[in-house]
Amino acid sequence: MVEENKSSRTRQVQFRMDPDKVKRLLAAIAYDDDMHSMADLFNKAADEYLKNQEENGGKGNGK
Repeated sequence: MVEENKSSRTRQVQFRMDPDKVKRLLAAIAYDDDMHSMADLFNKAADEYLKNQEENGGKGNGK
């Protein structure tokens, strides 16, 4: 049996979103060749957000 390093596992998050927004996002993802799932979308958005935070010296939303 292979021991898994718990610190390297991905984390699952749960949140609430307007059902209409979820439906529109899933439809958009279906037609986007670069996106394969809602997880891909949120991981990409998180990466871009964190990159912007680093570029702005960690200031909230560039303010």
